[in-house]
Amino acid sequence: MSDPVTTIQPHEHALVITIDKRSLDGPSTEQLVEDVLTAAAARTGVPVVLDMSRVRFAPSVALGQLVQLSKSFRLDGRRIALIGIDRKIYDTIRVTQLHTVLELHDTLEQALASPGKRG
Repeated sequence: MSDPVTTIQPHEHALVITIDKRSLDGPSTEQLVEDVLTAAAARTGVPVVLDMSRVRFAPSVALGQLVQLSKSFRLDGRRIALIGIDRKIYDTIRVTQLHTVLELHDTLEQALASPGKRG
């Protein structure tokens, strides 16, 4: 059995999911999406916050899956925010203009205080 990809962190006002992998390869990304969808279905009515502080590499496939999750959640009237993003990953997100789609914050507190992305 492989190492877990995510850990659910208890929080009253959000579903906080920490990504435990340093690199989001194909299988890790698939498991991440499954973990997020399962956890979000079990805890509705609160924003989902993905803590990416341990992730050091996220290829285009992983970033594409995060965009798909974001769009899917938005269509369902929910929020998903990413926090603790590594500088290199953040730079890639900016260069590829994905910051216009993804909700990005430095900390959990900032994510919870934000109204979120619209549209």
